[in-house]
Amino acid sequence: MARAVLFDVGNTLILASPRFWLLPFLEERGLRPRKDPRAAALAAFRFYEEHHLLARDLEAALALWREFHRRLFLGMGLEEHAERLSAELVAGWKDPRFWPLTPGAEETLKALRERGYALAVVSNWDATLPEILEVVGLRPYFAHLAVSALSGVAKPDPQLFREALEALGVPPEEAVHVGDSEADLRGAEAAGVRPLLFDPLGENPKALHRLSGVLDYLP
Repeated sequence: MARAVLFDVGNTLILASPRFWLLPFLEERGLRPRKDPRAAALAAFRFYEEHHLLARDLEAALALWREFHRRLFLGMGLEEHAERLSAELVAGWKDPRFWPLTPGAEETLKALRERGYALAVVSNWDATLPEILEVVGLRPYFAHLAVSALSGVAKPDPQLFREALEALGVPPEEAVHVGDSEADLRGAEAAGVRPLLFDPLGENPKALHRLSGVLDYLP
């Protein structure tokens, strides 16, 4: 029987796709991508994944986000705006508009807490994550945050999951992990934790498409 639920953040609790936060930001400024935003986002996020473990403090993390955004705008064909817009986004990094919650995220966490489940985050992210979770209102739900850049190890390495389980005092067979990626599945399984695949875009028929589906899965 499960006693703990671990959560990924990007595209699980927070919608990471640029369609939810970046395109509205551009529309407010009368700008539109000139090149495929999906391809630009894939390249920028790949850069982020390759470098985020080095972003162990806020200074390094914000520098990484600035370069991430710069690459994103360049990839969208907005070269003349890239430096200014990336600086603007980094200056406003604590604005919750840039970290839109997945529908049902807070309601699901609240319901799980009321049912007595221990909750933790297991996320490949940089040093900004604790404050981001604070500004979007989710930080109080979690007893522990296992953040890759702060722990020095990233999913799919099972050590990040073991860190969270040890902090919660729960054995792996009594935990489930909710996440959107192959790294979530492989890491959870390697740690002995049952994975629940989640897809907020509704594109994967094998995944949950609503976070509230976690409540249906658990007793």
